[in-house]
Amino acid sequence: MRKQLRNRLAALLTASALFTGSGVVLGASNAAAASWTFEKSAVSSNGSYTIAAYNDGAYAGVMSWNADAFGDIPGDAFRAVDALGDGYAMEATMIHPVGGRTATTRGHAAPYYSPWASGNLAEGTTVYIQLCAVKGEYSSCSIAYSGHA
Repeated sequence: MRKQLRNRLAALLTASALFTGSGVVLGASNAAAASWTFEKSAVSSNGSYTIAAYNDGAYAGVMSWNADAFGDIPGDAFRAVDALGDGYAMEATMIHPVGGRTATTRGHAAPYYSPWASGNLAEGTTVYIQLCAVKGEYSSCSIAYSGHA
């Protein structure tokens, strides 16, 4: 284990020296410094699911896909929720079958629930939705996860 650690450290120092020697300066902006991870819930029997976002391990927000209407929640709809006052917004985008349908928390202080982005889809249609943490031009995104209408 120690030998592997020493080898990795040596490789890192060598790479750093090469970049420094060539005049390349690498640095992370404040936006890029965050470490984003995303986690999809299990898909329910009706096709609904969520994608949770974590900023450096702290729960930051979620995208909720609602396949069927429930009370005052529309069916074939999704929204984004920003739960962490970290300066980032949550933005969810349907990739398929209707590209470009978006729910966003941009411009609002956390906690904030976006309006539902909805539109009728045929029963059983596979949907793909992606959740991104956004700040200015920066974005860190999940893969496009699937569920169904």
